[in-house]
Amino acid sequence: MAGSFDFEPRDVPLSSPAAMIRVCRYHPARVGAGRFEVLPNVVCERIRYREGPEPPAARFRYVLDGTEGASGAPSDFGGLWPLDAAGPHVVRDDDRLVVLAVTPSGELRVLFDGFARSPRVDVTPRSQRVGFLAVGAAVRCWDEPIGGRWQRHADDPFHGEVAAVDLPTRFNPDGKPNCAPDGFDVERGNASIQFPVFLDPDLDRDPDPRSYWTLGKFVRHILGVYNDQEYVKNPDFDRIDALLRSRTPAPGSAFIDSNEATAADVVIRDFDASNLPWPEALAAQLGLAGFGMRFVTGEDGDGSPRNEIEIYRKDAEGGAARDLLLSEVGSELNPARCNVGGLRLQRDSRAIVNAVTVETSQRRTEVSIVLAPGFEPVPGDEAAEARARYLRANLTTATDEARRKYRFYVANEAGDGHWDYRSAAWSNSALDLSPVFPNRRDGKPSYVKRLRPGSSRLVTRDANGRPLRAELAFSRDYSGAAPAVWDGSGNWQPISGGWELLEDRLGIFIVVEDPEAWPIGEYTGDTPQEPSRTLRGITSQANPAAPNGRFFLRLTTVIDDDSMISAAVDARPASPTSHARRRRVDARDHFGLEVVSARSTHNPTSTPRIVRDDSSRALTWARQLQAAHELPPLTGGATIPGLVTAYRVGDRVARINGRDIGLQTNLGAGQGEAPVYPAISALTWDFTADRQVTILELADANGG
Repeated sequence: MAGSFDFEPRDVPLSSPAAMIRVCRYHPARVGAGRFEVLPNVVCERIRYREGPEPPAARFRYVLDGTEGASGAPSDFGGLWPLDAAGPHVVRDDDRLVVLAVTPSGELRVLFDGFARSPRVDVTPRSQRVGFLAVGAAVRCWDEPIGGRWQRHADDPFHGEVAAVDLPTRFNPDGKPNCAPDGFDVERGNASIQFPVFLDPDLDRDPDPRSYWTLGKFVRHILGVYNDQEYVKNPDFDRIDALLRSRTPAPGSAFIDSNEATAADVVIRDFDASNLPWPEALAAQLGLAGFGMRFVTGEDGDGSPRNEIEIYRKDAEGGAARDLLLSEVGSELNPARCNVGGLRLQRDSRAIVNAVTVETSQRRTEVSIVLAPGFEPVPGDEAAEARARYLRANLTTATDEARRKYRFYVANEAGDGHWDYRSAAWSNSALDLSPVFPNRRDGKPSYVKRLRPGSSRLVTRDANGRPLRAELAFSRDYSGAAPAVWDGSGNWQPISGGWELLEDRLGIFIVVEDPEAWPIGEYTGDTPQEPSRTLRGITSQANPAAPNGRFFLRLTTVIDDDSMISAAVDARPASPTSHARRRRVDARDHFGLEVVSARSTHNPTSTPRIVRDDSSRALTWARQLQAAHELPPLTGGATIPGLVTAYRVGDRVARINGRDIGLQTNLGAGQGEAPVYPAISALTWDFTADRQVTILELADANGG
């Protein structure tokens, strides 16, 4: 039978029986009810839970007037304050206390579990007050800071043993991955407790066994290694990785529809957790990415207190959405339809950051550059009597010009000058790097002419995965321009030594004793040409003639681009402001792009070869920072009469029913954007002044 009806609850009294609050000394080693020793002369005044790395706290006072206390309880602070005070009615530092609530229906609930500390006495001519604070059992998580790390042996990164070592607990150092391979966790096979461990960040192998620490792997490692769970239990790990992922709008949309959005792992930046308490290390990374953590106290299966740590999202896919109840305008107060005794809200759009640019390291490109003399060769310098001035032993007292002659070869990337063979004249024309750094789409250059010192390590790696060293080669039949990006022509003989990279610009300096007798090693090229072991570096430039014809030098090294990775997100229409408010985040130590340019020694093709590309990781980081800060902070709170345990820290508050007021802080509901609501950042139960109230404090998803 179908039908409908209107539900109109009857009015209820404006007051109701309060819950009975009991303070007990807790003895976890005892069995059954004997674990709870009731303290009749101790009253709990206030219990407070907060989001983040902060244990719950409670405030207590002693009953001293003789009317509320049990017989034998001290009635003066002299029996409570001294360090040697003892007895069944005295709470000493580090006594473990549990606060129980017995509801009018007889249900027993654990409100607090912690350790007593910080006693206080206040005496006036007319009164005396003795009280103390207690901090939740989670405070024991601060007793032992993080030190050392668990690491797998490098010779078997997949199945090798795990050792506890005194190395820094540093994640992704300098942007290098140092997590063991994915899928090879400790306790592998049990998804609820498995966690990854460290691996040597300097391994150079192909394939690379290292993986990056993501936010999910970081959380599982911190909890799995550093929380012994004696006082605080871990959450199941099997959902952590999926929970701590960034949500991205579907292609072609600016709104995040939970049914169509894609997810990506959030790779954490270089972070050293050494010497930090593990809850603070955890909160630092979670808060930075817009996620939350809380300590929760409840009941175990046998009635004893149970403390847990919970990790949760603070966006639209966060915890449970709750409502507040407020009577309609002009209506009489009806507790059946109202649970708000007081309300204050503030929304501050000044704190919005809805566009983010992640600054990465400059893109690094491996190039082969044909160098030109950074000196003017002069016929006659090859004569025996003239060559002596260019010996290394004579350079100390030589002029700058003499020190450079026949030793200084440059790319002239900044236009400081070089010797041009073709015109037989000095030239200030700067190196053209457009073959490596093409013009932008608008036709304007993508780089600026500036000094670009080369790197001693290449992007290209050897068969064992180790980066090759910068390389120098010479050719007598190269016919292209110099200085110039190598065009692929000419036969080249590698030079084994006797040179070093210039520190302030792109080029090399010959360091042998006599540049006229430069030992360059055996010819190892694939194309036959005159095998040379010694290069006559003065004669070949000052008076070139067979068999000592003019030679060219080709340097293969790595230079910096003038552009970073494109890792920027623009303001989304879901942010409730028409202005884009951009922030730039320095992540140069972490994200990068490495390329082997076309026609370099190790890439004969016409297409650049990408070796490392952190673009997706950097963009994911930008999107997660945007998600954490693109909405206006909504702060304030509500006071609810009575002891209410239905609300928890991290719960989202969606509406104020009765006034039809939604608390959503984002736009785009019509485009599928899931609503974001302010979350409860702190919860307090107040039992002072013969009342029981629940106080909620609100903060929205970006931590306002």
